Amino acid sequence: MENLAPAGNREALERADAAGADAVYLGYAAFSARAGAGNFDRRELAEAVAYAHARHMRVHVTLNTLVKDRELPEIAEVIRFLREIRVDAVLVQDAGILRMIRSLCPGLTVHASTQMTIHNRTGAAWCRDQGMSRAVLARECSLEEIRRCAETGIEIEVFGHGAQCVAVSGQCLFSSMAGERSGNRGRCAQPCRKEYLWRGRRGAWLSPRDVCLRDELPALQDAGVASVKLEGRAKRPEYAAVVTAEYRRGLDSLEEGHFRKAGKAEKEALAQIFNRGGFMKGYAFGCEDAEVIYPERVSHCGVEIGRTEQADARFARVRLARSLGDGDEIEFRTRGGAGSLIYAGKDTPAGEKALVRLREGMRVKAGDAVYRLTEAAQIRKAGEMPGRRVTADLFLRAVAGEPLELRASDGENEVTVRGEKTEAARTRPARAEELERNLRRTGESLFVPGKTEVETEGAFVPLSEVNRIRREALEALEKARAEAFAPDCGEEGTLPEAVLPAGEPPRMAIVRTEAQAEAARKRGYRVIRDPEDYREAALERLLEEMPEGDWLQIPRVCGENTLQAIRRLTKKYRQKLGGVVLGSIGQLGAEWPVPFGAGAGIPVMNRQAAAFLLEAGCEFVTASPELTGRELEELTEGNPPVAVMVYGRTQLMLLHHCPARTALGLRDGHRECAMCDEGSPEALRGNCLEDTMGHRFPLLRQRLPEGCRVRLMNMLPTDWADRKEIRGRTVELTTEGPEETERVLEAVQAGRKTGLEATGGHWSRPVE
Repeated sequence: MENLAPAGNREALERADAAGADAVYLGYAAFSARAGAGNFDRRELAEAVAYAHARHMRVHVTLNTLVKDRELPEIAEVIRFLREIRVDAVLVQDAGILRMIRSLCPGLTVHASTQMTIHNRTGAAWCRDQGMSRAVLARECSLEEIRRCAETGIEIEVFGHGAQCVAVSGQCLFSSMAGERSGNRGRCAQPCRKEYLWRGRRGAWLSPRDVCLRDELPALQDAGVASVKLEGRAKRPEYAAVVTAEYRRGLDSLEEGHFRKAGKAEKEALAQIFNRGGFMKGYAFGCEDAEVIYPERVSHCGVEIGRTEQADARFARVRLARSLGDGDEIEFRTRGGAGSLIYAGKDTPAGEKALVRLREGMRVKAGDAVYRLTEAAQIRKAGEMPGRRVTADLFLRAVAGEPLELRASDGENEVTVRGEKTEAARTRPARAEELERNLRRTGESLFVPGKTEVETEGAFVPLSEVNRIRREALEALEKARAEAFAPDCGEEGTLPEAVLPAGEPPRMAIVRTEAQAEAARKRGYRVIRDPEDYREAALERLLEEMPEGDWLQIPRVCGENTLQAIRRLTKKYRQKLGGVVLGSIGQLGAEWPVPFGAGAGIPVMNRQAAAFLLEAGCEFVTASPELTGRELEELTEGNPPVAVMVYGRTQLMLLHHCPARTALGLRDGHRECAMCDEGSPEALRGNCLEDTMGHRFPLLRQRLPEGCRVRLMNMLPTDWADRKEIRGRTVELTTEGPEETERVLEAVQAGRKTGLEATGGHWSRPVE
């Protein structure tokens, strides 16, 4: 399996190299889903690729954001540039970027980013059929689902260590709708890491623990995983070093046939460099609800090292359970909060007492726990890890009257560098042993000297000339290694046009209840049923009872068994079912026996993406709610079949955990849970999360055979009902009762505001 490390900047790239990464993933300065991670500009990226390739380390570049029409020319230039510098792979989310790459640079290797929401076998097979070589699966996949995806033949990449998005990747709009910073465009403000009220109890109910699959590598390999991704592009370079080195040890022992789990010290090192509430094994290994979420603290927790025995206003005496070193950052945790400082004092081993000078104003008392947030020795050691070195054989020829010549070889590549003609020695000719000794001074270059040979005869050779030709030869050999390792990215093609057919979609109403459906049907809307319960019996009952012509919304995320059960029912009821609305792009891989369109789970932000989906057979596509009115005008020029939500609550997150079960401390039984069905007072149904400003975000249950998914909805509906210039007018009804439903449908039909408390969304405030 590939040890895939994060590289948020050049220093992190070098630390990943030193720690034994097989490949790194990094971002271009624009169009990366971690825009705050530092990333690389044009020159830095070219240098990073050459650096990595010389060390036989692959480079995967993240181009995994949604882009607007005005950004497409720049995207085209970036694609050309990535082909030119011969990157190993490009990660994409936007279907428009995929379409552009396939035409403009078809030789580029493309990976489906986790932002594409690929989560089952059908989605993985679709990626394969689209020419993508790898799918980075959604973090919510079970181990069995991962195995089934791998059976399609496409490479499978999974997240193995680090921070986890609480929302299904590619399906989060919370940061965007709460402000103007879009997670789909790399600017996430992380509202998930804030505190919320759940039924009067305050906690970080959307903040997951970090995942650690170090000891699960054999199971991942057995499931067919090709690459283990280590999260951390936004973290310090030493984090990349510590985590990558630990997974290198595990993967090496696995490859050698005697897998060794991480020892106590190794686990502690991983926790020390970064953890949130300890580690979990993730959804792949059965973690659920309270085992996933750590509501007590959203930042690094560190490692507990002792307890305060005595304290006054200036000093605290700490009994150590673990060592404390000069320069360590420590934190005293009290009932009233926490206070941190940098310890300046003598190194003190476990079992002894350390005297800590407190910062002014710190209030510490006996019994307070002391945690080490940063261990200076660990950071120093990680920063001093030597980079990988390559053995180079050097052969120098120095013969009077002939050019000085140095041949360098790494066993696979060979270069020859020639200098000026050497002069005959007037007194003392160069001696082979002296020249050989100088050749071996490769310094901090990539190379260490292997076999060195010198052929010399009557020549005068200044040592400065030997230094120069050695430096040039090693630089040439490094370049030759990089060029030989780099992939063939093929020839440049042409930029595809995005000519969209005319044909606006019908007025559509997405509904959850029968009353909403009936009201919409009476006013001539195409009704799209978005039921709460997708279990087979409930879904069949819905399809059997509904009138002819209604459409069905497919869940954005569901396991392969659930997807195939839904598909079978659509086939059974194809004579009365108007069509289906796809929830995620991988569902294009299923054979639908009825017409289909692309719903909000496949957000379209540009005409290239719209063209891709329409060419794939979609009857209509859905515009991203992150577009402004002006940007929508560009997207819908010529009246193509693009649906625009003019009224409705935007889904901010799709959650795999249940806040109600989490608050109860439940760690298993998610699949069989019946609290909502039984009307339990502790159940999710009818409840909200409330932020510190008093804003209430409704939680809607979506019941699947594999357990519930939870839809976190915006606190207010978006109301563009008066924007008569919008043609593909779609309404989504969620929490609205009969009276509100009638009011909304009437207002949209009349082209005026609903009069309900609402938001203008992004109509006049563009997202970053």
